[in-house]
Amino acid sequence: MDLSRLGTVLVTRWGAATDAGPVRRRNEDSWLAEPPLYAVADGMGGHADGATASATALRRLAAGMRPEAVAGARADLVDLDRAIASAAADVAALADPASPATAPGTTLTGALALDSPDGPHWLVFNIGDSRTYLAADGEIRRLTRDHSLLQEARDRGERGTGPCDPPDADTLAVAPNVVTRALGAGGRGLPEPDYTVTPLRRGDRLILCSDGVHGVVPDRDLVRVVGESAHPQAAANALVDLAIALRTQDNATAVVVEVTVAAHSRTTPPGAAHREVRAARPATVQTARRRHEGED
Repeated sequence: MDLSRLGTVLVTRWGAATDAGPVRRRNEDSWLAEPPLYAVADGMGGHADGATASATALRRLAAGMRPEAVAGARADLVDLDRAIASAAADVAALADPASPATAPGTTLTGALALDSPDGPHWLVFNIGDSRTYLAADGEIRRLTRDHSLLQEARDRGERGTGPCDPPDADTLAVAPNVVTRALGAGGRGLPEPDYTVTPLRRGDRLILCSDGVHGVVPDRDLVRVVGESAHPQAAANALVDLAIALRTQDNATAVVVEVTVAAHSRTTPPGAAHREVRAARPATVQTARRRHEGED
């Protein structure tokens, strides 16, 4: 695909896997792959119809980022922020005014490939505790920060293990699976996404996953599985299978995206690194057990 008039050509191949897991009766996760946009949403457990919430969010997100919906020559941060706000509004509209405590909700994380004069980048976004990782050169880096009581406890240094590894049982007892930001779920106003920009390089692989995967699969196994897999589809399958083997208590979803070509007339500066950015907000969704791969 030609990302912009600047001359970047990006080719990716991707795979996705999702499963209800060994405990849950329903799969409330959803995933989206419409290159150059990828996302995972985890419907809120304990709320009515989380599956509808996650599917609604990704459907609206995809619609808001298609060419006919983007005002400029190419999508940018403002377009993405507007699409996420629309997704949040659609999820909020699912609530029954008479039962706000059971309003459906969902997390959201994902990445959009963007061009710039410095070369192609991933624009990573996050609301809640689903995560996006970057696997490159045998190492893994989390690009998102959980919006959860557990993460807040870690940030305060009161309890917890490392910032990326699954927590121990004592830490989980403090705030198990309680998110502080979500789309819908009875929250007031629009949730504020976190945005991070990181250089997009050939051979790198993004991992998008719900907490049913990252909650039980350590970072070392995430990067090992992705590195050992010949194709992103095999990696996504293996991550979900490993989460199930480790007896995840939640639905398990993974999307793995590999950059196979990232050609640009300019080179990415050697010192380029990921950084957080903020948006000035202006006044194909899959659910259940499905596995799919693609290339574009």
